[in-house]
Amino acid sequence: MQKMSTKVSVIIPVYRVDPAYLRECIDSVLGQSLKEIEIILVDDGAPRENADLLDSYAEQDDRIRVIHQENKGASAARNAGLSVCNGEYVTFVDSDDRIDNNCLAIAYDHALQNDLDLLLWGTYKVYPNRKIEYSPFVADIPLLDDKQKEFLQLKTLAGSLPVYEYPCSIYGSGSCCSKLYKRSLLADNDLKYPEGIERSEDVVFNIQVFEAADRIGYINRHMYYYRQLSDSATYMYRDGGIKVFTDALDKLHEFLVRTGKSEYFMQVFYMRCMFLYLESMEMDYCNPNNPKPYAERMKQLGSAADQMPYSEAFEKLSYGYLTFTKKIPLFLIRRRWTKLLALFFTTYRKLSSHSG
Repeated sequence: MQKMSTKVSVIIPVYRVDPAYLRECIDSVLGQSLKEIEIILVDDGAPRENADLLDSYAEQDDRIRVIHQENKGASAARNAGLSVCNGEYVTFVDSDDRIDNNCLAIAYDHALQNDLDLLLWGTYKVYPNRKIEYSPFVADIPLLDDKQKEFLQLKTLAGSLPVYEYPCSIYGSGSCCSKLYKRSLLADNDLKYPEGIERSEDVVFNIQVFEAADRIGYINRHMYYYRQLSDSATYMYRDGGIKVFTDALDKLHEFLVRTGKSEYFMQVFYMRCMFLYLESMEMDYCNPNNPKPYAERMKQLGSAADQMPYSEAFEKLSYGYLTFTKKIPLFLIRRRWTKLLALFFTTYRKLSSHSG
């Protein structure tokens, strides 16, 4: 049985992941300088090799608890961990990532000293031959003011916008990782992950956490290592097309209306709808692994633009909020010129990658 003095609960959902990456992930948490932690490994219908690996770790360290369940998705796995955790604070680590040895000690001490509901810190995106810093701010903020909290929500919705002021970066903070949540904040506000959503469930969860939290801080230290894998869910072709984004967008729209957010928030939401529409076009409808005839794929892409929330977004999104290169896709989408849109976007992507 876990002791009530647990300072941080670490929840790690596990499904299909390279066992070597999984070991590296768990070892990075076990090696924390902060010892008063519990590690909840949620076997979300993982292959036998991974499920057995989790049990073997639990036999070696009594701070580890394993939950075995049939595959229900990352949201359900995280909720399963939240339902049994005992820590004063909670954090999440993905099973192919890792954290610095002092990450939890630094984060916990900072959160405690500043009486925070939520603490954020920086991330490294780790590629095979390089790593880049990724964080929502570029300097420490002991306590976000109302404007910075609003910026955080806007950045989580759509990323880079011209209204941001120093110390904002161009990056959002939708991921559940590289964050320390006060457990009572989540419990008292019944904040759980939305289940049944395939993509952007982190964004739906966190924008509501940001709304509920009175005291949010940021430390400009990069202590989380986010492994970039070409075969991860982020890049995988899905037969369902744009629906993988629609469920989350519906939840975000519901949140914005319920909380009475400003027209500017709605414009940023419409931007997100357009960005995800273009991402789905690239990932799904223009993906060479899509077996359907090209003409049929373009017809489906055009039909998607006629459905909510995309139809509302494309009708109400103002050109004034977009750069020139983003105005062109909106112009083409509004006329349902999908083939020309696909050609423009593919060409633009190639030019951007070569110039970078």
